[in-house]
Amino acid sequence: MIDKEVRYIYGIHAVFNIINSDHNKIKKIYLKKNYTSKNLANLFAEAIDAGLYVEEVNTDKLSILCESNKHQGVVCEMEDIDLSFFDLDNYLSLTKKPFILILDQIKDPNNLGACIRTANAVGCSLIVKRKSNSSPISPSVHKASCGGTSGINIYESNDLSGILKKLKKHNITVIGTDHRAKDNYQEISQLEYNGVCVVMGSEDVGMSRGLKNSCDIMYSIPIQGSVACLNISVACGIILYEVAKYR
Repeated sequence: MIDKEVRYIYGIHAVFNIINSDHNKIKKIYLKKNYTSKNLANLFAEAIDAGLYVEEVNTDKLSILCESNKHQGVVCEMEDIDLSFFDLDNYLSLTKKPFILILDQIKDPNNLGACIRTANAVGCSLIVKRKSNSSPISPSVHKASCGGTSGINIYESNDLSGILKKLKKHNITVIGTDHRAKDNYQEISQLEYNGVCVVMGSEDVGMSRGLKNSCDIMYSIPIQGSVACLNISVACGIILYEVAKYR
């Protein structure tokens, strides 16, 4: 049996989404004492209706729990499994036409959370992130994802190249992204695939050379203005939705 760890999610919108989508994993909700916010009152009512335990605490306690003062008066304590444990073989054997996102060394928690939020929204069934040299799935990531970490498989590993080899053995097309790539992302419409994996690289240097060499094809997003490239979370959204159009 896998030992469960505690994670904290904070922010009104993020906690609302967890209550509505995954409330069975919630251990406790901490609310700011003597709150006057209508949104917090609505959240309290939602939590009670779901049969959840709510405790009122001072703001310092909330800040300590989530390691941030941007909690908006609410922190949610949840049970979660270790992200290093995931049966990829079982997933590949049971999932028809997988839609996978791999994130290589995304260091900024807001960018990571935004990518997870988009992947959830577009219908990805699995996110794989590099474990080392990248942001952990912290409370800040949960908040930035606005509840996107629930209802989707997230797996941490440092063997991304090995994972790509396994995906390709299952006839899953691996798409890489690089602003110097010759092929325009709009050519994704010409692909035919059983399943698809999109690989996004870090904010500063992009994908590692080894991962680029493992991709079936590399795409770029044309830049018309004076900026060198797009923010990673914006680029991730463009590519994922373009892939989703033709799945």
